[in-house]
Amino acid sequence: MCFKMIEAIKEIGEYALKKEGKNIDEPLDILIDDPESDPKKPSYKKILVILIKKVGEKYDYIGVDIEEYKREKIDKYLYGQGSSRGTDITPTSRVTTIDSTFEKTKILPWFNNHQENSLDEGINLVNIGDCIRNNKEQILNELKEKHSEIDKKEKCVITLKIDGKYIGEYDIFRKILVEESKKGFYSKYGKISKAENEVCYVCNERKSVVCGFVDTYKFYTVDKIGFVSGGFNQKDAWKVYPVCLECALILTAGKKYVDGNLNFNFYGFNYHLIPKFINREDYEKKKDVFKLMEEQQDPKFKRRDVKRLTQDEKEILELMSKEENYMNMNFMFYEARKGPDGSVFNILLYIEDILPSRLKTLFDVKSKIDKIDIFKECLVPVFENKKKTGETSMEFNFGVVRTFFLKISKNRTYNKYFLDIVNKIFTKKPVDYDFLLQFIMQKIRNEFVNDYSTKISTLKGFMLLNYLNKLEILKNNKKNIGILKMEPNTSNVREDDTLEKKEEIQQKSDALFKEFANFFDSEAKKAIFLEGVLAQFLLNIQYQERKATPFRVKLKGLKLNEKEIKTLLPEIQNKLEEYGKNYYRTMESIISNYFVSAGNKWKLTNYEISFYFVLGMNLSNKFKSKKEEENKNDNE
Repeated sequence: MCFKMIEAIKEIGEYALKKEGKNIDEPLDILIDDPESDPKKPSYKKILVILIKKVGEKYDYIGVDIEEYKREKIDKYLYGQGSSRGTDITPTSRVTTIDSTFEKTKILPWFNNHQENSLDEGINLVNIGDCIRNNKEQILNELKEKHSEIDKKEKCVITLKIDGKYIGEYDIFRKILVEESKKGFYSKYGKISKAENEVCYVCNERKSVVCGFVDTYKFYTVDKIGFVSGGFNQKDAWKVYPVCLECALILTAGKKYVDGNLNFNFYGFNYHLIPKFINREDYEKKKDVFKLMEEQQDPKFKRRDVKRLTQDEKEILELMSKEENYMNMNFMFYEARKGPDGSVFNILLYIEDILPSRLKTLFDVKSKIDKIDIFKECLVPVFENKKKTGETSMEFNFGVVRTFFLKISKNRTYNKYFLDIVNKIFTKKPVDYDFLLQFIMQKIRNEFVNDYSTKISTLKGFMLLNYLNKLEILKNNKKNIGILKMEPNTSNVREDDTLEKKEEIQQKSDALFKEFANFFDSEAKKAIFLEGVLAQFLLNIQYQERKATPFRVKLKGLKLNEKEIKTLLPEIQNKLEEYGKNYYRTMESIISNYFVSAGNKWKLTNYEISFYFVLGMNLSNKFKSKKEEENKNDNE
C-alpha cells in the first residue's frame, strides 16, 4: 500500500507543478500553505494584522487591523503550518484562542525562537521580537477587542505587517520558510535523520542527501524513541523511509493538490480519491481527468445529473466510472482533521487499485436496485441544513450501509465495521450475511420497541442485502438442506373464499417470492413473511377500533424464534375473528400450508426469522385485495 500510494502522490505532484508552472529549484511557492484548508467552502474569512513600524533601529507597535482573507494573498501571508503543539514556520498562524495563538504557542514564542540579528532588507528579528514583547499586554487586548467584532462562525488568522508590508514581502521570512521547511524533512524531536549518497525510496535513485522525516501522510510514526521493531531510533528513520529533497518537494506539491481538489465527505469521514495512471507519461490524459475532477467540485461547472454513492454533492465516482481502465483509483479514508489547528491526521482505511470498470459495476447494480418497485415506492425524507424539505424515492448509496453502523450507538462506535463493509464492496470481497442481519435487526428492534416506524429501516436493510447479492458478495454459509419445495395446498380454504381471491393472493405472493427468489428460498421464509403481513393487518384493525395496538406486545420486541412464530398464527386468527374482521382466511390457509411444508427445526437464525417477519409487516400493503377493502368498508 505504502509505495503505490506514495508513487501516485508523486505523479500528482509532478502534474500539479507542471500545470501551475512551479519548479522544485524555486521551492517557495510549493512550501507556502493556504491557511484555508478548504478553499471551496472557506471558513477562514478574516486576518488580524499586528502593525509594526520601524523607527531608527527600533520598532514601534502601531495597532491591530482586521482585513478580509484573500486567497490571492497567500504568498504575502506566508503561512507555513508547523506543529500543533509548537510554533508555525513563520509568524502567521491560525487562531485557536487569542491567548494561545498570540502569547503561548505561536506568535510570541516564534520570535523567542528567532533571536538571530539578521539585517536582510534592514529587518532585525530581535528588535521586532522586543517590540512585541514590550507591548505584549496592549497587543493582546487589542487582538481580543478586534476578534470580538468577528462573527463567531468565522475563523481567522494572525499575521504581521512591518512598515505596511506583509511578512511574505520580505526575503528574510521567505528564506526562513524555505530553510525551515526543508529542515523539517530531516530534523524533528531534537534529532537529525539524514544520510549522504543513499538511494531514495521514491525515485529509486542515489542522491547526495536523503531525509528520514518526510511524512506526506503518516504511514508510520516516529514520535516514540523506539518506533520500529528491532530497536531503530528516531535518528535512523532514514533507513526505513529515505526520501531525497527533490522528491520531498514533489510529494508536498502532490499532497496540496490532493487536499485542495480530491477531497470528499463520506458519512462522518473524509476521503481522498487518488488516481494512478498506468501510463505515467501521458500528460494530456492526466490533464483531462484532473480537469474533470476540478470542474465537478466547482459549482459553476458541476453537473447536476450525476448519480452518487455518497451524500457529497462534489462526488465524482460516476464520472470516473465512465472512463476506460487506463488508471487505478485509490481511496484514503481519514477522520476529519483534529486538533486546535486541524493538523492531526489519522488514516483509517486505504483501498487501492480500483478500476473504473469496478465503479461502473457498482453504479450498474445501484441502477437495477433503485428501479425495484418496493424501493421506488418507499419515500424517504430529504433534509437541507437539518430541516426536512421534502421526500424522494429510496435509492441505494453508502448511507444505506451507514444506517446500520452508526458513528455512535449506545456509547459504541461502529465505524470499523462500516468501513470494513465499504472496503469489501469496492474490492469484491464477501460480506457475511448473518453478521449483517444482526446489525440490521438491532436497528429495527430499537425502532420497534420505541414505537417508531420500522418501514424505512426494514426496506433499507432489504435493499442492502439485495445490492450485495447482485454484486455477488453476500456470503451465506447455511444451506436449506432437506426442505421440501412445493406449492402450498389451499384445498382446505373455507367455502366463502372464492377461487378469484385464492388466485389473487397466491399470484401476489408468488410474484414477490419470484422477484426475490434468492431470499425466499425456503417455505419457512415464505410462511414467516406472510405471517408478518397478517400481523400488520391485525394491528391496523386494532388501531382503527381502539386507537391502540395491544397485540404488539405479542411480537416480543421482534425477538422471535421458530416456536413463537408458529404460536402467533392461531393467536392472530382468533383476534381477527373476535373483531369480526377476518378478511384474510385465504392467506391464513396459505401460511398454514407453508408451515406444514417447512417442517420443524428450520435452518434459520432468530435474526432471520425476525427480519422476514418485519419485512412482511412493512410490505403488507402489497397484499390488500379490492374485495377485502370493500368488506372492510362495509363493516366500518
